[in-house]
Amino acid sequence: MPDRIDRTERLLNLVIGLMATHAAVPRAQIQREIPGYSDAASAGAFERMFERDKDELRSMGIPIETVVDSSGEVQGYRIPRESYVLEGIDLTLAERAAITVAAQVWSTAALAPVAGTAVRKLEAVDAGINDWAPAELAGSVEVTSTDAALLPLMAAIRADKTVTFDYRTPSEDDPREREVSPWGLRASQGRWFLVGFDEQRSALRTFRLSRIVGPVTVTARGRAHAPESDFDVASLDRPDDEAVVSATVRALPGRAASMRRHGELESTDGSHDILRVDGYAREALISRACASAPDAIVLEPVDVVAEIVASLVAIRDAHAPVRT
Repeated sequence: MPDRIDRTERLLNLVIGLMATHAAVPRAQIQREIPGYSDAASAGAFERMFERDKDELRSMGIPIETVVDSSGEVQGYRIPRESYVLEGIDLTLAERAAITVAAQVWSTAALAPVAGTAVRKLEAVDAGINDWAPAELAGSVEVTSTDAALLPLMAAIRADKTVTFDYRTPSEDDPREREVSPWGLRASQGRWFLVGFDEQRSALRTFRLSRIVGPVTVTARGRAHAPESDFDVASLDRPDDEAVVSATVRALPGRAASMRRHGELESTDGSHDILRVDGYAREALISRACASAPDAIVLEPVDVVAEIVASLVAIRDAHAPVRT
């Protein structure tokens, strides 16, 4: 005996069955042909099941029409496609490319499957979508967040709720609890940042998600302080406690584009360019330098050079073959 079909599957079968034809589908045909209804123990049980399902689908906004003849007799039921099927979304090529680039932001994060599905659907509409998404755009989007804090913070922002979390600044060894009314999230130089009103300090603050220690708690309390209507999270700079450094970099001609975007050419001897790079957060510079080696080598400051070398050694050791 085949397994019984659950209610959700039966409702979906009914929607598909009523959309599959322009003609009205009689009750007897529904009971006989749409999976899930033939299981009814009696004609009365089928009637009750079908009436409940119709009411539920209509409450969801699905337009089930009752078709009657000239004498008022019910002939059957249908779902008109023109009233239910979503019309095609007409995106410009630039808008489609923006979605493609945004999906790259999530390429290694929790939303990667959803982002990938969105891009595949766009490719089905326009096979040339990736031809437009320029390399200079795609290459500049390198946010690969695996921060556990990201999703609960998104949920808190949508729900207008206050959050609490432990946060460690560069100048402190031990984290401190913060209570924040979250206003928005932004990405900068491969890092995620939370912008919100720090309730203990009674001031707007920016927090780097990688410095949040442990879980983020979304409280039941509404935000005590909300942003103004014209608030733009993208206009805010990095955290107040974020160390910004300048560096001298030696780069191969035509290489290390990410470094060049943040620097100025000071000199060249034909085989190497000397760049002055400004405005990088310290840890972002170290990460960028590791990714750019050997095309670009940081020459100073020496303490940053030492951290870059230590990071590269750690990467090498982590990928070294295991000897048995």
